[in-house]
Amino acid sequence: MRLPRLIALAACALLLTTACASPGSEAEMNIADPAAVKLGETVVAFSLSPDTSADNPAEKRQPGYLVLVRADGGTQLIETSGMTESHIAWSETGLFFSDDNRDYILGKDGLTGFENKKAGHQQSAFALPGSQGFVAVYNEGFSETGYTNQVAVTTSTGSRLYRVEGNYFMNALCGGVLNGIATDVGAHFAESATIPGMRSKLDPSAQPELLSQLYPATDGKEKVLAWRGVFDAGDHNRHVPCRDGVITFLSDYTDADGKPRTTVVSWNTGDGKYTEQPLVDAEGRPVTEKLVDPETFSQKTYDARALRGGHLEWLAADGRIMTTEIASGVTVPRFGTGFTSDSDSSSQAVFTDRSITLIQERFDGKTPVKIKRFDRATGNLITEITVPGLAERFGIRFNLRGMAVPPAS
Repeated sequence: MRLPRLIALAACALLLTTACASPGSEAEMNIADPAAVKLGETVVAFSLSPDTSADNPAEKRQPGYLVLVRADGGTQLIETSGMTESHIAWSETGLFFSDDNRDYILGKDGLTGFENKKAGHQQSAFALPGSQGFVAVYNEGFSETGYTNQVAVTTSTGSRLYRVEGNYFMNALCGGVLNGIATDVGAHFAESATIPGMRSKLDPSAQPELLSQLYPATDGKEKVLAWRGVFDAGDHNRHVPCRDGVITFLSDYTDADGKPRTTVVSWNTGDGKYTEQPLVDAEGRPVTEKLVDPETFSQKTYDARALRGGHLEWLAADGRIMTTEIASGVTVPRFGTGFTSDSDSSSQAVFTDRSITLIQERFDGKTPVKIKRFDRATGNLITEITVPGLAERFGIRFNLRGMAVPPAS
């Protein structure tokens, strides 16, 4: 069956197509009117992004999909013009998602969209507190000033877009303030030369980490907050926690002397100071010695709500939920989930105060997408959902990307 065609919704000029499937229907999907799309009984939402390999070049890019999943495994698909590495956010207002032409909010009463042309590669998406809308970051790439990103702010009345200098892979929402951490600092690189410790002794061209305030904008620009002498950091989760103005995240990098380090970092957005602790197991050994395979550490996953009781919780590549004490760096396993990330599969986790929801895809073009929800306090399995049809229909041409659950899950 060929891909659903794009259809126009004249009422709000949405370039969207929706399709519905029921459990056991395999790849059979019927096109539905976009005007009828509602959140309904959706319990999990995730996005499907076109593969960006050589077999799917940019000039022949395929559309993307937002997948809405019910508790029984039934799905509702919304087709968009596409977004690489797409991310979504869910608040009391509804579900936010985007493509390279528009931003969308899907609520209980239906779908609203706003024209907002932007880069086709997304970094993150957050729901602003107090149902004030959503803020998202997009990777614009190299420009005349260096490496740049775009920030989009979407409310119930429209969207606006502005450029920021630097490539902010990792982002944190601190109250109503969006902060970004960049490892490619773009036009700011020259500034760091005046700050002690911000040059690698092995490679003076290596760039340190930059912490900036991206939203609200200051005079239409990002506000540089602080620098960190970290180089070759390559394991950034897109959404990381912030509590009381302090951003917490796991960091795998080399220092100015070229020494590898694996730490938990607390970075204060107020005064720019940070502390970090080496990740160690219960016996005080580096976690990469026995507890975690260093080759797969970068495949860990956690999000902006992963903090709990002075600990950062995260899903390791081997399927265990780990907990790291922020003050000491001591890391221990909590429970196994059975969802792994390796060359044949990928898993990701979404945290709420009450639960941890995991999703797994396998790269074989036939195994159904599977979802598990665990009680966060006890680790007990609450629900398990199998989503049929997607693998058979889309094969390995699409990658499962951003996931979200209702805020009160």
